[in-house]
This record gives sequence, structure tokens and C-alpha cells, in this order.
Amino acid sequence: MVARRSVALDAASLLRHEAASRHILAALVLAGCATSAQTRGERALAHGDFAGAAAEFQAALAEDPERVRALQGLGVAQYKSDALGEAEATFAHVLQRAPENGTALLYGGLAALRLRQDAVAEDRLTRMRLIEPDPRFGAQVERAVTLVRAQPLSDEARAFIAVSLEDAARAALEIRAAQYEASRAWAWSAYPVRCYPAHRGGLVCL
Repeated sequence: MVARRSVALDAASLLRHEAASRHILAALVLAGCATSAQTRGERALAHGDFAGAAAEFQAALAEDPERVRALQGLGVAQYKSDALGEAEATFAHVLQRAPENGTALLYGGLAALRLRQDAVAEDRLTRMRLIEPDPRFGAQVERAVTLVRAQPLSDEARAFIAVSLEDAARAALEIRAAQYEASRAWAWSAYPVRCYPAHRGGLVCL
């Protein structure tokens, strides 16, 4: 048998009180409904079902119209469906509540770029660059802004720039995720679990 160190949860102590339990369970049920719609929306978004994703995010927003995560998911679904005006309005609403929301800054900037709202696009993408440390993404934003300022661009050229910026942001996110996983692996190897034989047989791992 292997004994493991247990971790105390705050919720466990609250659940000792019957009255508190009822309130907590009721809150979990209500939150679960919105979370379920949110989760289904994110799953649909990941599978490219943008219409289905939009419907699920709207269902989550029916429970809480100011849920930022659902709003940004809805905005991405609208952007991916080429409903650019709706997406821009959704992201503008997100940015009113969360001015440094990276998703809203990126996709709101891309929507504005494709709608020829160049000043808005430049502002949002520049702000996104300030919170995204990857230098390659920053260089891509600089090139895009320079192109928009230098010459009139067709809708096709703007769409191409938008795809390039989206790809650069995704690459930066993937690199950061890989770095995080590498740091976790290093921390685990630096503090390994040690096991010792117990008097009655088996191991005790700490």
C-alpha cells in the first residue's frame, strides 16, 4: 500500500454545516448550467462549428449577460463566421469590462482591420503587443501597421494580414505553453517524491 499526503480543501470544512451545504450546492447547480453551455461553446469553437458555438455562448450569456469568457467566445465565433460588425461590437463590449483582455484586443483588432477601421485596429493591436512578450508577434504587428499606413489595401490583403497576425499570436501562445510545461517538469524533477519502506510493509511516499 502507498500512503500519500492529503490536501485539505476549504469546501470540505464548509460542507460540515448543513445550512451552508444547501447554499453551496444550489450555487453549484446554477453555475453548472452556465458552465455547461460555456464548455459546449468552447468545444464547438475548437471543432470549427462556429454557428453552434455562438448559440452555446448566447445560452451562457442568457444566464449572465456580462460573463466575459462567454462574450469573448461569442466574439471569436462571430469573427470566424465573418460577422465582422457583430464581432467588433462584441469585443468592444468586452474591452469596456476588461481593457487588457488579450482575446478581445487581438480579434477586435483584426475585425477592425478588416472593417477598415484602421485607427481602432492599430490601437488594439498595439495594446495587444504590450501584453504579449513574444518579439515575433511584436514584429508582425509592426509590419502590419506599417503596411496599413503606407498604402490603400484591398479587402483580400487585409484578410491575409489578419490571418498572419492570428497565426503569429497562436504560435506565441503555443511557445509559452511549451515553456510552462517545461518549467513544471523541471520543478517536479527538482523536488521528487521520495518513498521509504514502512514497518508493516509497503511504502510511505512523501
